[in-house]
Amino acid sequence: MDMMTINLKEFKEMQKTVNTVLLPIGMIEAHGPHCALGTDVLIPREFVRRLEKERGNQILMAPEVTYGHSWGLASFPGTIDISAKAFSNYVFEICKGFYENGFNNIILFNGHGGNISSLDIVTEKLADIGVRTLTINWYVDYREDIKKIAANPGHAGEDETSLVLAINEKYAFTEGVGSHEIPLAKRFRFKDGGATLYPEAFSGDAENATAEKGEKLYRMMMNLILKDIDTLWKIEQQQERR
Repeated sequence: MDMMTINLKEFKEMQKTVNTVLLPIGMIEAHGPHCALGTDVLIPREFVRRLEKERGNQILMAPEVTYGHSWGLASFPGTIDISAKAFSNYVFEICKGFYENGFNNIILFNGHGGNISSLDIVTEKLADIGVRTLTINWYVDYREDIKKIAANPGHAGEDETSLVLAINEKYAFTEGVGSHEIPLAKRFRFKDGGATLYPEAFSGDAENATAEKGEKLYRMMMNLILKDIDTLWKIEQQQERR
């Protein structure tokens, strides 16, 4: 069920049977010379579209959080970086609002790697007040399965570019893009270090991306995501039996 399009009467009726909400979280930032700045929003949005078909009667699909934290790519034009503190506080307050509306299960569908550490803090705070959460960072959680389809994943790499192409081929291109490897371990931090880690604001082999690979990735990950959601509900059932 799409929260953006239902009215108060429909929302109150839905509250009687649904206690799970999915909050998409993204970022507006540079994704190489070839992918849309909104890549980290577009991909979660597409997953939500597909998930609504599968679980729309069991999950409220909330409006997305568009901006996030991107220290690593803040030096590139087009990146709108929100501080980790401001971002985590904002997401926590949103989730607390859903909890106060009766949603005990919150799925954070995160499209941006720079948000992960902040969301770890958010979910710990939510757990402390009684909220069950599932955080989906698809590019980390399903990486080994992704590599079976897109061998050289990365930030705006083969996997992410393919997923964007599968949404709309106007949102990305591959000709002449090439590939980049991250030349330094991410545990090193220094001013404007993201420009060193991500030459041209991307990593991986973007030139080998295709819309066909993107569609395969969506189908493969949808199965894994649905399993993770079912596990969240099993945890709920186990807790209720105690």
